Order: sequence, then C-alpha cells, then structure tokens
Amino acid sequence: MPRSNIEFTTSDGVTLRGWFYLPSTEDPPKLPCLVLCHGFSALKEMDLDAFAERFTSRLKMACVVYDNRGLGDSDAGPGQPSQEIIPDLQVADISDAITFAQSRNEVDPERIGIWGSSYSGGHVLHVGAVDRRVKVVLSQVPCLNGWDNFNRIVRPDFAEFMEGEFQKDRLERAAGNAPATVKVVDENPLAPSALPTPDSYDFVQKLWAPKSAWKN
Repeated sequence: MPRSNIEFTTSDGVTLRGWFYLPSTEDPPKLPCLVLCHGFSALKEMDLDAFAERFTSRLKMACVVYDNRGLGDSDAGPGQPSQEIIPDLQVADISDAITFAQSRNEVDPERIGIWGSSYSGGHVLHVGAVDRRVKVVLSQVPCLNGWDNFNRIVRPDFAEFMEGEFQKDRLERAAGNAPATVKVVDENPLAPSALPTPDSYDFVQKLWAPKSAWKN
C-alpha cells in the first residue's frame, strides 16, 4: 500500500512523526481514515505498519500511524526527557492526530476512527468519549484501570519500590537533576521493571525490539 512519511505539530508545539497510508486505487475519493497509536513504550515499527497495511489493502480507507511523543521518531516536549510516558499527553496527542487526518485532502473529515492497543487501547476509549469527531473506536486488549493493572502484575514489594522511585523522580527534577528511570522489561523477573513478567520480556525483546530502534 502507498505509504508516505508525515509529521504534525501538537497543540503544545511538539512534532510527532509517522506514516500516512492510502489504498492502492487511482484517484481515490474522500476516504474514511483510521488513526493508530501504540501502547505504552512501543513504536510504530512494532506491527502498526502491519495493521495499517491490512486495513488499507482490504478496505477503501486511509490510515495515520505515528510514534507517541518522546518515543521513536517523534520529539519530546520542551523540558521533557525522551522515553517519558505521560498518559494525559498521549491522550491529547490522539486528538491532534485526528486534526491532522482531517486536514489531509484525501480524507473525509467526517469519517474518522481511532485504534489503540493495550495502554493506548484505554486512551482511545477516553478520546472516543470526549472528542465528538470520532465516529468509531477500535480498542484492542485495553488498559482500563492502570492502578488495578499495576497491582495485578507488580509484586507488593516492587510496588513499594516503584512508588519510592516516583517520589525520587519529583525530588530530582525539582533539584534540576536528571529524572529517575525504570526499565520497561527485564530478563530477570525479580528485578524491578514496568512489566515484570517473563512473557513481557520475551515478547518485547525477542519479537518486537529487533524490528525497531526501541529502547528499554
């Protein structure tokens, strides 16, 4: 399917980058468009291309795919480190991606859908509830309650450590120092990480990471 590189600016001035897909048809009419964004720390190369290619090869529609801010090819916000995941900002960026999709000459601005998986699966449910421009929401294995999910997969002793890291991060930033960080996954399931399960490590590091410039 025809794919072109894109970039657009969010409402707070951050440049996000990704791809725009069209079906293989000559002079297509105004098309419905699906905006796709990945979950948590994942990048667009981690199979968002496969989804967009599948959609546009089977249906007369366009797709906008992009990296979340601070990840992959997208910029971080002013004064914000790369690899930082702030759900409220990721949610706002989806609405800005919708605006970009509506601005494309190939797209029917009245037929916009959004797609998310895991962390972003929860995001798109929120955006679909508050952004009236959204006509359809596709949510795959969504994160519906972050606190419940955290307590389900993180051991109680890890939870105490993580809460301490959040407090440390605030103090370090207030003092002008580098922010605290934690790995997304770790080969050692007893080591603290955001997703401290063996299957998370195997899936991300062995299946997804080789496809992209993903950083742990």
